[in-house]
Amino acid sequence: MIHILNGDSLANQFPQSIPGEKIIVREALIDGPVKADSLDEFWEIRSRFINENYPDASDLDYFKLSVPEFEKILHLPADSKIYCWFEEDLFCQVNLWFVLNLLKNHPGDVFLVLPYPDSPYHFSSLDEQDLVDSFESKAHFLSRTEREILETLWRHFQNEEIFEALQIGQLFNERFPFLKQAIEAWRDMIPVGDFPGKPKATLLEIRDELQTSEFEPIFIEFQKRLPIYGFGDLQVKRLLREIKKA
Repeated sequence: MIHILNGDSLANQFPQSIPGEKIIVREALIDGPVKADSLDEFWEIRSRFINENYPDASDLDYFKLSVPEFEKILHLPADSKIYCWFEEDLFCQVNLWFVLNLLKNHPGDVFLVLPYPDSPYHFSSLDEQDLVDSFESKAHFLSRTEREILETLWRHFQNEEIFEALQIGQLFNERFPFLKQAIEAWRDMIPVGDFPGKPKATLLEIRDELQTSEFEPIFIEFQKRLPIYGFGDLQVKRLLREIKKA
């Protein structure tokens, strides 16, 4: 049994009573280039982007911290039963799409574990028993067709094919109601003319309303207004740096 977790935060709170091996996704694929002709090229592109754009993480070795976890996914035994623990925000969804792309040829059973409906963007709000309940009674088996749907979204994301992704979100809204919202959030973050994209536009509004450039109050308010993006402090800091340069 394999549990693919959406980050170290969930790994740290993951109940010991849930059996199986843990694989931790340490990426933010929502941000930066993702187009590559091979996985080796992909790792190089992502490592370079993170080193150049995330000074707070520049001392971390992408090839020691992140790549080995993804390579574990590529080499899972054929009989593995795989549980993917991801939230409904765009940050998590893009990472999920990538994971399912890595698993596209894996013959084993794959399950999707989401947070409770009243906390769609935060596993952190669940206690130990809630997480156990999520595993035991709320994990959804993904059919081969459902896996292909989600995996296809990764390729659309890589190729910036937002309209094709929106069609998928609409077609499968009943089965995956969180997809449409996440894909629409992706659409809204794309700059158009003088509009810098919804995240940056919202940060500008917050900065003006609060009349401050201090990060903490801006970040807290951004999280309240746009939880659908799932941005952490590193992503918001980067957006603010880009706004300042502009």
